[in-house]
Amino acid sequence: MFEIKYRIIIDESYWKTMNLEQIEKEGGIEGFFQINLHSVDYGYYHNRQLGEGEEGFDIISTWLSNLLEVCVLIDGTKYVAIKDTESYNTWLEFISVDNDLLVSVVQSDSFISEYVITKPIENRVYSEWRDIKVNKEKFIEEVVNKTKNFITDLSQINPLLSMSQRIVQLQSLLDKARL
Repeated sequence: MFEIKYRIIIDESYWKTMNLEQIEKEGGIEGFFQINLHSVDYGYYHNRQLGEGEEGFDIISTWLSNLLEVCVLIDGTKYVAIKDTESYNTWLEFISVDNDLLVSVVQSDSFISEYVITKPIENRVYSEWRDIKVNKEKFIEEVVNKTKNFITDLSQINPLLSMSQRIVQLQSLLDKARL
């Protein structure tokens, strides 16, 4: 099983009134983001009422973009790792084996500026869980569907959001992942 959960946490009345230039300056839509792999979760998500001062801290489009990169690259490279955007040294590693992906959390003190890499990280340590098996087709299906849902959700907040550079790039990756 592989499932993506996200929750957009923004001041919708603020975002509804923005023009495209303001949207570009503001940056990404923040919220909660979590992936569920069978019995393990990675990230943070809840759907309860927000606590006082609670806000989202993940840029949802960055996570989706990185996961789409995994979908696009994994068949050709057999190895893709994506950086946890909230950490300087934590990665999710995806290794293609037949029709499955082996997913692990790895840490490395090697400085890598990219968010998506296709060669195994040097000096990596498996810090939490390792080699959780996920069906590749189901993984791609979930990433594609949740990305489409996210873009639809943004369009309902402000139709101009789907024209922002960040979302245009996300749509481009989505198109490649569906080929």
